[in-house]
Amino acid sequence: MAKLIAIDPFNRLEGDLRVELEVDANTVISAKSSGIMFRGFERIMPGRSPMDALVITPRICGICSGSHGVAAAKCLAQAQGAEMPENGFHMKNLILGIEVVMSHLSHYYLLFAPDLTSPRYNKLSVYESVNQRFTAMNGSSVVLALKARQSALEIMGLVGGKWPNSLAIHPTGTTSTMNLSSLTRTIGILNEFRDFLEKRFLGCALSEWLDIDSFDKLLEWQSNPQHGESDLGLFLTMCLEAGLDRIGKGPNRYMSYGAYDLPDGSTWLPKGYFDGRTKPFDQALIKEHIGASFFRDAVEARHPLDGVTSPLADKTGAYSWAKAPRYDGKTVEVGPLARMIIAGDPLLTDMIRQMDSSVMTRMFARLREMCRLTKEMSNWLERINPAEPFYAVPSSRFTSNGIGLTEAARGSLGHWMKISSNLIDNYQVVTPSAWNMSPRDENGQPGPVEQALTGVSVSDTNDPVEVNHIIRSFDPCMSCTVH
Repeated sequence: MAKLIAIDPFNRLEGDLRVELEVDANTVISAKSSGIMFRGFERIMPGRSPMDALVITPRICGICSGSHGVAAAKCLAQAQGAEMPENGFHMKNLILGIEVVMSHLSHYYLLFAPDLTSPRYNKLSVYESVNQRFTAMNGSSVVLALKARQSALEIMGLVGGKWPNSLAIHPTGTTSTMNLSSLTRTIGILNEFRDFLEKRFLGCALSEWLDIDSFDKLLEWQSNPQHGESDLGLFLTMCLEAGLDRIGKGPNRYMSYGAYDLPDGSTWLPKGYFDGRTKPFDQALIKEHIGASFFRDAVEARHPLDGVTSPLADKTGAYSWAKAPRYDGKTVEVGPLARMIIAGDPLLTDMIRQMDSSVMTRMFARLREMCRLTKEMSNWLERINPAEPFYAVPSSRFTSNGIGLTEAARGSLGHWMKISSNLIDNYQVVTPSAWNMSPRDENGQPGPVEQALTGVSVSDTNDPVEVNHIIRSFDPCMSCTVH
C-alpha cells in the first residue's frame, strides 16, 4: 500500500517549500512540489514609473537581487532604446558573475554538502574525510569556503556598491565606477578567491581543471592523489560510491536565455533550447500554466507579457503558489547544467552522454561554471578602462514594451513589462525555480523536480536523504518561485 510522505518545510533553502511524496515499496511513484507562500510582487508594479522596477524587483530575492536588477535593466533598456558604454557591460557582468559564483560556492558548502555527512554513508571509503571537511558550519573546508565567500563579497562591494539590492545597475550602465586603485584591489581579491579554488577545492591550477574535456579524463585527473584528496576529488568519489550519478533524472530538455552581454552584441553564454540537439531559442514559445496553481484566469496558459496574477487561495485541485512555465508546451530544466550543455562544455556534454542527467551531473555543472566564471571575470576586469564612462544619461521616455532575459545562478530569469502612458501597465516575472519547481500543468505534466523525484528508491522513509540530494541539486529558491 502506498505511503504518503510530506516534508514541510524542506530545510536549508531560501523561502518555503513543501514536498509531498507517494511511496510504494520504497519507491517514489508520485511527487508534488509546493510553493506555500504568496508574495505578490507582480501586483505591486502596475501604475508605477518603469524605473521603479530597478528598486522593487531586486527585493524579490536576497540571493539573486543582482540578477533581478540586470533583468529589470535589460527590460527598461529595450523599452527606452537605451545604449551603454563598454565599461557598463563589463561592470554588469562582474556584478552578475560574482553573485553567481558566491551562490554556487554557498550552495555547495552550506546547503548541499552537509547531506553527504549522513550516517547512511559511514561505510564509504571517503566518509571520514567528507565528514571532517563538510560538517555543517564547522567542517574544515566549510570554514575556508566562508572566508573565500567573504572575499567574493568584497568584490561585490567594489563593483556594485553594496549587496544585496545594489542600486548601481541601470539600463545605460552602472552608477558604480572604478579607478585604478579600486580596479587593482579587485584584481587582487579575485586572485585570493582563485587561490582558494586551486589549493583547496581543486588541488590543481584552474586552467588544468578547465582543460578536462571528458569524463574519462576526469577520472584520470582524480587518480592523482593531490587531485583525489581535494574537495572536488572527494566529492567525485562520494558521488560514484553513493550512486549520485544514477538518481535525479530530469526531463532532458534544457533552456538558457544566454547571459553576460558583450559590447559587440553577443553574450558570453549562448542562448538556446536543447532537446537532443541545440536549437534556436524563441521567447514567444513561453507560456505560464495555472491548472495546479492558486490563481484565477479565464485562459489556461498565457505568454508572460499578457500574464495575469490574480490569487485564488481556495482553488480546487491547486497545490502551489508557483505558476507552471512551459516552453513550447514542454517542461524544461534550467540552471548551470542547461547552460553548460547549450554552451557546449565538453566535460558536461560527455558526462550527460555517459550517465544522463543526475544529481552528480547537475552539481558538477554548477561547480564547473563557478570555475569558468572565476576565470572569465579576470578578463572582464582587464577590459575596464577607468578613464572611460561607465554610464550614459538615459531617456525619460518609454517607446515600447520591455523584455529582459538573463541567467541567474539557478537558471533562466525573465522580466516582461507592458507600458502605457509612461507607466507600468503589467509586469510579469518568470524565475528559474518557477521552471524547475513548477507544479503540474493542465495536461498533467509534472515539473522537472517532480519528475526527477519520481522513480527514486528511498531506503528510509523517515530519513529520505536521496530526496534531499535530488531537490538540492536544483538549488531551489522558493522566495523567487512565489514572487
